[in-house]
Amino acid sequence: MSKAAVFAIVVGAAACGGSKDSVPEAPAGPSFTQGTIDAAACNALVPTPLRDKIIFEKRQIVEKRGRSATTYTVAAPKNWKQDMDSFADLKADKNGGFFSGFKVGSNCDGMCTAKDWDKIVDKATFQPLLKDAKVLKDVKGVGTRTVIVEDNSNTKSTRITTAWWKPGDKKYYLCSAELDPEVRDAAPAFERACSALTVDGDD
Repeated sequence: MSKAAVFAIVVGAAACGGSKDSVPEAPAGPSFTQGTIDAAACNALVPTPLRDKIIFEKRQIVEKRGRSATTYTVAAPKNWKQDMDSFADLKADKNGGFFSGFKVGSNCDGMCTAKDWDKIVDKATFQPLLKDAKVLKDVKGVGTRTVIVEDNSNTKSTRITTAWWKPGDKKYYLCSAELDPEVRDAAPAFERACSALTVDGDD
């Protein structure tokens, strides 16, 4: 083999494999993360009479829309089922109550562009929640808010909702639960579950 041919092979190999000192690109991190997911901490907050009915575990809930998919990682009841792939909603099993459910997701309130999220989140999520309801808790923080209410409708459900947002973001994120009266005492456990969330993918 000629020297020219050997040189061409060496150059081609370097072009394909890169030098030994090259640094591979790091994998992309989650698109959003908040808090520390801790299913054990949630289970510790479930009242003793309900501990055989509601058991939390770290779960991945995948939301599929068209060609895109978003994975929400959160502590959630292990036996609650996702009815539709297009929504990251879980329906309670028979132990959780007929109307009980758990959901995570995001909202743009129109076009997905940077907005004054403090105002948008209040208008789009919390004002409707607070209307005609008994407020049990309303805690505001920097870029977050948690509200727990008792619905005044016939269901008398307890609703827990936490939202997060950051200046410049194109959307905000939500975690919420609705609990039938027979499991409402587990509300602190669901509040703990909704304190931490990781989002991967394009939602």
